[in-house]
Amino acid sequence: MAHELHQASGNGGLPVYASAPRGCIHKLAYETDAFLVSQLAKLKPSDLKEASELVQDVAAFAATPAYKEYRGNPDCLFPAPGRIDVTKRWLAPYRIGLAEWSWPSVHPLIFNDIEQEYRSHEVNQTALLRTLNLRIEGKPMVILVNGFSSGHHLLERVAWPMRPFRRLGIGVSLFVLPFHGPRGRSFPPEWPQQDTKLTIEGFRQAIWDLQTAIRIMREAGASHVGVAGMSLGAYAVALLATATSDVDFVLSYIPIANLPEIMNELGLIPGSGDIQRQLYQGYRDLLVPITPEGRQPMVEPQRIAIISGEFDRVATVQHGARLAAHFGTELITFPGAHMLQFWRARAFRQALERFQEAGVLPRSR
Repeated sequence: MAHELHQASGNGGLPVYASAPRGCIHKLAYETDAFLVSQLAKLKPSDLKEASELVQDVAAFAATPAYKEYRGNPDCLFPAPGRIDVTKRWLAPYRIGLAEWSWPSVHPLIFNDIEQEYRSHEVNQTALLRTLNLRIEGKPMVILVNGFSSGHHLLERVAWPMRPFRRLGIGVSLFVLPFHGPRGRSFPPEWPQQDTKLTIEGFRQAIWDLQTAIRIMREAGASHVGVAGMSLGAYAVALLATATSDVDFVLSYIPIANLPEIMNELGLIPGSGDIQRQLYQGYRDLLVPITPEGRQPMVEPQRIAIISGEFDRVATVQHGARLAAHFGTELITFPGAHMLQFWRARAFRQALERFQEAGVLPRSR
């Protein structure tokens, strides 16, 4: 059904699944992703409504004045934060320079009817940024944005290939998406979710916080500040590239291009038949203003890199190709998948070296 829905969505009949694996290691990566996909379908919230009720909710939301304002003013969805008080503390072991910045994350909501529910998640109202470098001043920095259900400091240090950044003299800071890591208390995370308003506000909060994180790194003396996101974080940084030009480079790694489509491809849209198709189309229409493909890029092509895994069965290579086409840049691929990301370091080096060749980043000394 997921494949049938995708073909019916008018997206050119792009294949849902990745390239066929060529060897034992590739097959292992490919099948590991297949297992992940099967498990994701089981991670449905206990309070998930019936599909017919969700269709009614989508239709009711689309008829509200708040939705019409949201849909009619896409350029106003991501305002620049004003001056926000930031707290910095040093983390043990102090000799290697771990530091954490935190600040109140209270972005202005556009859907005021969910304010009480949204603000009730107290740990989500504090944004976090951790740097792994003793020296920032005069150094290019990259802010790494976690994927879905991740965001814990120690896990992120393993999840990302740190060596390509270090070899090119780029410092690293770790950002935490809303409702993830220490900003959440549930698994799977409470965002994104079936409540479309909360999903929209979560992305608005992520962009709000990322803009503050970029300012923090600039004020700490960084010569250049870029962002790199993985999976859900890759979607967030692609969205950031349509919301502000105040970022030196953007690297979107194993990205998804469209949320309803990835839900469709992974079999996460409830219901069947006409009800399922209505819900899928409803989600597509509602989320256009926060979909990178539906927004005008604000970052030049030479400052954007897109990396996809050839055998990725979650965020397939077609998602990366579409984002690369939208931003006018070339897609970089590696022979790995979503979970087992074999040989990804070479792709990262290629992306970062392209930034250097284009003068986006300084050449390492």
